[in-house]
Amino acid sequence: MDTRLMKRLLAAGALLVLVAGCAAKQDRTNNGPAVALLGPQDVAKVARVDLATGLPVTGTLKPVKDVTITAPYPELIDAVLVKEGEAVRKGQPLARLRTESMAPAAASAEAQRRSSAAEYERMKNLFKEGAVSLRDVESAEAQLRAAEAGAAYADKRFKEATVRSPFDGVIAKRLVQGGDRLGDGGVMFRVVNTSELELEANVPGEAVGSVRVGAPVVLTVSGIEGVTIRGRVARVNATADPATRQVRVYVSVPNRDGRLVGDLFASGRVQLGHVSRVLAVPTAGIRTGLDGAAYAWFIVSGRAERRPVTGGLRDEVRDLIEVVSGVKDGETIITGPIETLNQGQQVQVADNTAPAPAAAKSPAGKGR
Repeated sequence: MDTRLMKRLLAAGALLVLVAGCAAKQDRTNNGPAVALLGPQDVAKVARVDLATGLPVTGTLKPVKDVTITAPYPELIDAVLVKEGEAVRKGQPLARLRTESMAPAAASAEAQRRSSAAEYERMKNLFKEGAVSLRDVESAEAQLRAAEAGAAYADKRFKEATVRSPFDGVIAKRLVQGGDRLGDGGVMFRVVNTSELELEANVPGEAVGSVRVGAPVVLTVSGIEGVTIRGRVARVNATADPATRQVRVYVSVPNRDGRLVGDLFASGRVQLGHVSRVLAVPTAGIRTGLDGAAYAWFIVSGRAERRPVTGGLRDEVRDLIEVVSGVKDGETIITGPIETLNQGQQVQVADNTAPAPAAAKSPAGKGR
């Protein structure tokens, strides 16, 4: 036999043996890829958790009591009695204006009031005796009323020379020093009370019908990690913004312990629904078929199992969804993206510490 012909026959025989071996291996795995390899990030456990759903809100926490104190009239500041960050009580002096010119004016106005009051009484007595006319009495009364107004004004200015806190709170800003001279209305202090904060947020107009006064609100505050703040919807605006068609809602946040400060950024949601101890999975684990029906892939005894499921309430913040039917507690659901996966196909989840060899990858691992 020709040597070249013998070599061709031997090569063909070896190829047939290799093909037969591969076919036998595929027969043992349901005529599909040998193993579908997934990473730990591609799977999750079905678990019972508490879920909530609602409208997202963001905004700045503002003190409900927030007052800017201005100078009552142009005058030199004699002394500033408080510092920024200092707690103050209602009526506590914050600053004093110079009173050298006001004290004599107040004393003179009070003397004029007393003199006018005495004259008015004298005129009333004379009128009873017929010594003066009614017009004389009315004129004396008018002079008394003018003197009373002048004395009240002078006394008011004298008292306003001591600038006081309008309520219990904290000096958020101090914009003056002793010796400064401010014009009428010049800003002196900002006083806030943070025992109650308020967040203003916008929600879509089409969703405002589901927001009710008193609805619970859950927030997280920028810079305060791991702390959940709770509040309630205090007011809902009666009109929508004509440009954005959004409606403003006002959220009241109690802060009696003082752990929050004003003007911090907060985000969260108005809770519209809540369920407790329900079976839930990551939202990515629920898929939609061509017929529009929901389904999910599970790993059961090391093999892929496709199963129809029924979703329920979705928690947008935690990216979890309730599964009403089709799952069991503790099952492993596939959440990662997959291109092809066969029913009953063997599935292996790789260890984070030991990357799987490239040879073990199947089409199920593509596109991740």
